[in-house]
Amino acid sequence: MLQQIVFNVVTTVGMLILAIAVHEWAHVATARFFGDDTGERMGRLTLNPMAHADPIWTVALPTFFVVMQTLAGAAFAVPFFGAGKPAPYTPMRLDRKFNGKRVNLGTAELFVALAGPVSNLVLALITTVVVIGLVRAGQPLLVDAPSLATLAFKFVVLNLGLLLFNLIPVPPLDGSKVLFNLLPRPLAVKYEALCDALSWVLFAALIMGGARVILAPIQRFLIGGLLDIVQWTT
Repeated sequence: MLQQIVFNVVTTVGMLILAIAVHEWAHVATARFFGDDTGERMGRLTLNPMAHADPIWTVALPTFFVVMQTLAGAAFAVPFFGAGKPAPYTPMRLDRKFNGKRVNLGTAELFVALAGPVSNLVLALITTVVVIGLVRAGQPLLVDAPSLATLAFKFVVLNLGLLLFNLIPVPPLDGSKVLFNLLPRPLAVKYEALCDALSWVLFAALIMGGARVILAPIQRFLIGGLLDIVQWTT
């Protein structure tokens, strides 16, 4: 059991750290594209995981979930969520111009917020192609088999988990910024006021089990669907 725990923690949390590094880098890179160099000056415009990893949200909590799932007998232990250090940016510095006109601040913030989840979607799609290639090359894809195809498939699931979790419209998750910038201004102001009052209460509820209730069924659906896709294409 100890060997299985160590294997699951090293492979799962290790891949999660890489996915989170790409996620946070995408936020900073997009902010830089729109004119804000705050993240770059703080050393966050890098894919180095050490620049983005948070000891609690990136390592400790995901490790806890992986250990508990392994002890419970889960063959495919993946954490329900994880997070890195928030990507720093200064909204008023998002001043890029196209055709001589400054990009609307709300539009720029929307793209910055979406950049992280979109990066995880791109990683998931690319890695799905890799999984299909590995299976066609003879690698077994079994949830309890430590093959390259299985590890790559776990990376797909981790990225989809980050995508879904970060799109939950609860601050400080990306979904709250996305929703705020999509709503009409009067509704956005009311939404922001409500979130300021309830964000940490709702976030605590997610941590205490809400994330599992919300995300576990979706994760099971995605894992089953992806397995069907890989089998169909191979």
